[in-house]
Amino acid sequence: MSVLKTAKTLRLALFSMGKAVGFGFMAAFVLSRLYFPEAGVSEGAGPPSGSPGASDMPPAEFPVADFPVAGTSLADLALLVGIPAGLFLLGGIASLWEKRLREEKRAREKEGLREALGRIPTEGSFGDDFGDGPRDSSGR
Repeated sequence: MSVLKTAKTLRLALFSMGKAVGFGFMAAFVLSRLYFPEAGVSEGAGPPSGSPGASDMPPAEFPVADFPVAGTSLADLALLVGIPAGLFLLGGIASLWEKRLREEKRAREKEGLREALGRIPTEGSFGDDFGDGPRDSSGR
């Protein structure tokens, strides 16, 4: 397999994996919050009500289904966003690599055409090969 084909396949694979993992993580995250809203939200967090650190203000209530990030740890969010973002970043790098390989291939093809054009004989030399000699404007 050529290097260009490898770069193209790698680019497509990384972007596809990024999309699949991103949608998979988001679906799992949203579904887990919808079906298990209490997961990740600790109701009894903070000091006990009689301790000196307890405030008299009632805790703010955010429904988990409306704001699913509220009970998610920072590490979970980093995985949720970081893995697909990393795959897309690697896909972008593979895309730049593929672009550079295409430009190099195009430059080689142009150079090959220039060399081939340089080997084509001029119009006057065609007649010399067949013994005619060059012709003038009247066709003689």
